[in-house]
Parts: sequence; structure tokens; C-alpha cells
Amino acid sequence: MHITFLMPHLKLAGGTRLSLTYAHFLAEKGHHVTVVVSSKNFWRRFLANILNIKPEWFKKNKAKFLRVKNFQAENIPAGDIVVACFWQGALFMSDYPQTKGKQIHFIQHDERLYHGPADQVTRAYRLQNKKIVLSHWLQERIEQDFNQDADVLLTPVDFNLFHKVKVNRQNKDKIRILSLHHSYIWKGTAVCVEVVKKIKVIQPEVELILYGAREKNIALDDCDEYYYNLPQEKMAELYSGCDIFISSSEWEGLGMPGMEAMACGVCLVTYDIGGSRDYAFDNETALVAKHADKEDLYKKILLAVEDKELREKIAQGGYDFIHNKIDTWDESTNKLEKIFLESLKT
Repeated sequence: MHITFLMPHLKLAGGTRLSLTYAHFLAEKGHHVTVVVSSKNFWRRFLANILNIKPEWFKKNKAKFLRVKNFQAENIPAGDIVVACFWQGALFMSDYPQTKGKQIHFIQHDERLYHGPADQVTRAYRLQNKKIVLSHWLQERIEQDFNQDADVLLTPVDFNLFHKVKVNRQNKDKIRILSLHHSYIWKGTAVCVEVVKKIKVIQPEVELILYGAREKNIALDDCDEYYYNLPQEKMAELYSGCDIFISSSEWEGLGMPGMEAMACGVCLVTYDIGGSRDYAFDNETALVAKHADKEDLYKKILLAVEDKELREKIAQGGYDFIHNKIDTWDESTNKLEKIFLESLKT
């Protein structure tokens, strides 16, 4: 198949890594895969296309990368399948002729919440195209709000990157809590910092470690350590060196950082963030606080801090689930390939 992925950007982010990983594995299977992204600067586009420049963080990607002035039909290659990975792409795609391929909308979050004007995102979601989503929470929202079916394709964890690593910790008495630092308010960094500071008053052995790729410098009085733009191959060591991982977003289409932490044997404490319902089961694979309830999140984190036996039990439960109950990248890519092939028959 000739497959085209329409991408909003190539910056390192959960959705970008997901889409480019599928593009890579589909290309490895022998399909002709092109990743299309817009670039306004003519010479930058020209040189990037001539040299087939790939993202610095994914240089080994087997797909072809094409920079275009915009996503108008004349700039998009002909093919069998065209996949929009963002709501604006779905709107552009709706005007494409059949020669560009069967239209697939790969929805990775409820973008009405944070990613664009709700009325415009709604217009994109109402389009009668094939839809794929990351979680059953997203599937339910598409069904309830738009009366459309969507195939669920849970994002796998890359075990080559995220796995248990033996870490020599200097102070084993410290309880290290890890969380993502992000500039978006809805990602919940401020909530995490506030709650952990409150816990540290009564449990001074607690340390808060943050990592992120948005801001090079942050206020270090918010945490004990901060890691900016850590190379992907170093993430397993960071996760493995901590005891608890906190997911404090308002909503997530899935919530990959929590799953990655679980794969590294870390106890996950999370809000009910929607997409987490596919892997975070309270008192089994995670400690789950009520949605956006800071007091409940405080109680769950404190419980994980004070009860080592429970913390280790949850960590093991999460590790076992991620390794045994979630598809591998090979399995998930095969499912995506099957969805594409079936869509060509309709």
C-alpha cells in the first residue's frame, strides 16, 4: 500500500512519536509510507525534501518525509490510504479526491478540550470517514457525541526504550516521586507540585523529580531535580530510579508516560484521566484518584509513600499488565495494517 500520514509537526511529543512509529513499522513491512508536514519556508522545505531530513530523535525512521507549503490536495501524493493525525488535517483531507487514498482520521485526544476551537474540531469529527482512536474512553466520546464507530488501537509501550534498569541510588531511604513537567495547564504540573509539597511537610524523605521538553529552566524550588530534554534512551534509567510516578493531567487520550513508568516497574498514581481506564485499575495496577480531585490525589500519593508493601504490589501489578495485556508494536502494527486493508474494500 501507498500510505500518507498528515502530521501537525515533528516535535517530540506523545502523539508525534506514536504516529511516526506506526509509519516506521509499516514502512519496514514493505509499504510505501510518506509522512507529510507543512513548512512555510521554501528553501527549508526544498533542502529537507532533497536530503530527506528526519527528526533528530527518530533518525532511523524508514518512512519518507515530505515538507509541503500547506495541506492542499495538490501538495499531497497519490496513494491508497491517507491518515490525518490532527483535526485540521481531517478538514483538509475532506476535500481530497479519491486518488489521494481512503481517508482515515486517527484521533489521539478529544481535541475539542485543548487543541482548537470546539466548533471547528466538532466539524472535523462529524466528517463521515473511518476513525481510529487510542482508548475506549475516546471511542465512547465519538460514539456518544457523533454517533460514529471508531476502532480502538491502544498504543504499545516500546520495551526497547522503557524497561527495568538497575539503578544504584545513593540514598535508598528517600522516596522518589517522578512526574512530567509541561507548560500546558491541563497537563497538571502545578497540581502535582502543590500536592507533593503538602506531602513533604509530613514526609520529608520524599523527593520530587520532574522532566520535560518544553522549558529548559524551571523554578527549582518546585522540585528536587529537573531533567530537560532527556535523550529517549535515558528515560528507562530515570523511571527505574524512582518509586512513584504521578499522572495529574485533567484528561488524556491515553496517557503514555504512566504506561512507560509501569513498564519500568514504578508504582503509578493517577487521576482518572479518561484514557487511563484502559490500564490503570485502582489497587491493582495503579492507585487511581477521582477525576481532578486534588484531595483524593493527595490521599492516594500519601498512601503510596507510607505503605511500601502496597507500593511494590501496585508496581508489580502494573508491570505485569503492561507486559502481558497490551499488544506489542508488531501486533498493533499488524492490526493497523488490517484496518487499512479492510477499509479499502468498502
